[in-house]
Amino acid sequence: MNQSLSHFKNRMAILWSYVARHTTVRGGPKYILLEATGKCNLFCPMCPRELVHFEPVDIPMPLFHKVIEEARAHLEFAVPYGAGEPMLNKRIFEIIRFCRERNIRIGISTNGTMNDPERNRKLLESGLDYIIFAFDGATKASYEKYRKGAKFEETRDRIMEFLRMKQEAQSPIFTIVQMVRLKDNAQEVDAFRKMWNVPGVDQVRIKEDEMQFDGVAIPRPPKSGGRRNPCHYLWQGPVYVHHDGNVFPCCYMWRGEPLGNANEQPVQSIWNNEKMQRLRRAHLDGKIEGYQDCVNCHAPKPRLPILLGSFIVNSFAVRQWIPVLERLALLFKIPIFENRPVEQPVVKAKLEG
Repeated sequence: MNQSLSHFKNRMAILWSYVARHTTVRGGPKYILLEATGKCNLFCPMCPRELVHFEPVDIPMPLFHKVIEEARAHLEFAVPYGAGEPMLNKRIFEIIRFCRERNIRIGISTNGTMNDPERNRKLLESGLDYIIFAFDGATKASYEKYRKGAKFEETRDRIMEFLRMKQEAQSPIFTIVQMVRLKDNAQEVDAFRKMWNVPGVDQVRIKEDEMQFDGVAIPRPPKSGGRRNPCHYLWQGPVYVHHDGNVFPCCYMWRGEPLGNANEQPVQSIWNNEKMQRLRRAHLDGKIEGYQDCVNCHAPKPRLPILLGSFIVNSFAVRQWIPVLERLALLFKIPIFENRPVEQPVVKAKLEG
């Protein structure tokens, strides 16, 4: 069967399972998040690594191959990213090529500190579809506060070199430069957009903080009421596969009990096992009290029209549209998300550093 048609049928199957409120999903997850490595070269106060120890090891390639091969019939987008910096996995380029050889789109998020010309060349030649450069500040002071261990000018130059090489190679890699909005960079939103309004950047993203750690997070209004709709991640993904093979419902539930282990079972059977069906039922019934990660989740919760549309559209397009929707919600006070206040201002600031 044509892969595009197969993916469309899978999207319709998981959409039907969601709309019909089935706890068993007829299709498979569109997205998979695989932890490329537990190693990182920075220390960021808004990162879970500040609170929890992650083993500094890479995902074994046999496990990676197994998961991708099992999921390839329905998988549209793979993200080799988790607790660590994916560029620290020396086989990251092999990981990218393995997916692209199977017509699975793949994207990474990186802090950009390791993007020397040789790694840039390998990324550009690997078939990578999508890259996020996490650069959390428009000034030296804010950036180096939130990306401890990195140097503002050095990392900016490395990203600029990647962009120059991308332009020279006429590469189609969709490139986002992203800033998480935190207490000490919130005044730099406009300056950040101007700073990265350069050739080769497809989108500048201002991302809302999803961890909400004391001391760095912008306080949010108290939650009012519960979740209006069951979490769509539980029907379409991304399912999260840890480097040791443990499988979690999503990347926000990494502290809980795993659903199973991909070394021992196919991901598709884990995706519909008893634990996962109980979690879906809790969301369908609006009784998520037993799942504190869900109760306290700060991930964006799209309103129903956007949520349903995310099932229908291909995964790569969804990734491209997320920053656009976030900006529309912010600029025009459009209530796209249930849990995002629409009155957040975009404050202008003078660019320094």
